[in-house]
Amino acid sequence: MMEPWTIGAESTIYRLEQWGRMVLLKHRPQKPYLLKAIDEFLRTSRTSRECKMLTVARNLGVPTPMVYWVDMHRHYIAMEYIQGKQLKQLVAELAADRLQKITCKFGKLIGLLHRGGVVHGDPTTSNVIVNQKGDIWLVDFGLAEMNATVEMKGVDLHLMKRAFETTHWDHEEIMWSAALDGYRTIHSDETENVFSRVEEIRERGRYH
Repeated sequence: MMEPWTIGAESTIYRLEQWGRMVLLKHRPQKPYLLKAIDEFLRTSRTSRECKMLTVARNLGVPTPMVYWVDMHRHYIAMEYIQGKQLKQLVAELAADRLQKITCKFGKLIGLLHRGGVVHGDPTTSNVIVNQKGDIWLVDFGLAEMNATVEMKGVDLHLMKRAFETTHWDHEEIMWSAALDGYRTIHSDETENVFSRVEEIRERGRYH
């Protein structure tokens, strides 16, 4: 029996060696509190979606782990192991200028997705992997969607901002500003519409 490497809300990650390389194995386990049919549907659809969207994102120029194989019946995805740490783990120890550069890259990658009509669905610092050179990858595309509207893009950026506010409140201002700067350089055609929608979404939250 493999020992989990990390355990998340909806998946368990294992790290193992296969074909002479390190591989991450992502498994979506059964949730006993859900009806079996609903649980099976969610696990299958999210596993399928993640495999597809990892490839779609890579084709849009967004660095993501490469998928090696998938077991839809048991809800496993084997993917490339990225040597690095979550941005979430690094924020407190990074100098301001380095944090700004990395978060700007994060904004650019979300901009690339949005320009290609894709939303990530969970753009938090837990889902950004950073290596020692400062290169970054986006991971966890189980909630990603295609054919994104301005509303969907606005929600994506709202989720990013909320992640900065709740997890990195003492760095939120510099991170949000840098992410928007990066986003603006990529998705210039719709930037102001999307930014305006973010503010609308935040206003809705204040009064509901």
